[in-house]
Amino acid sequence: MSTNTTSGLETSRALLAAADTDIAAFFGYFSDDCSFRMANNDLVTGRDNIQNWVATYLGSVAGMRHHIIDEWADGDVTALRVEVTYTMQNGEQFILPAVTRTRVSDGKVTEYLIFMDPSPVLAASATA
Repeated sequence: MSTNTTSGLETSRALLAAADTDIAAFFGYFSDDCSFRMANNDLVTGRDNIQNWVATYLGSVAGMRHHIIDEWADGDVTALRVEVTYTMQNGEQFILPAVTRTRVSDGKVTEYLIFMDPSPVLAASATA
């Protein structure tokens, strides 16, 4: 197991940058058996299952931008406090606070947890 905190922070930062610019590259950071959870949703395990879940969640989203406010690392675990700007297909925008907690091993994300309230995005998606 990797315990290089710099590598973990670099991977976590790169993961968010990829989410903003290249969603295929975003999924490339995940291990095959990665665990993922957003908010109160069920845990999703496996890169393919995570891709399907995220595709459904982002269905009405035209773009995202993560702004890192604070970061913390200990061993292979990092936490980033962020503001996420979601741009919907109709141009409406939401800026939501979130914390991501990431576990990185050998340069791959093995666990990715997102603590946020995605209800504004979900409500906008339901009316799209």
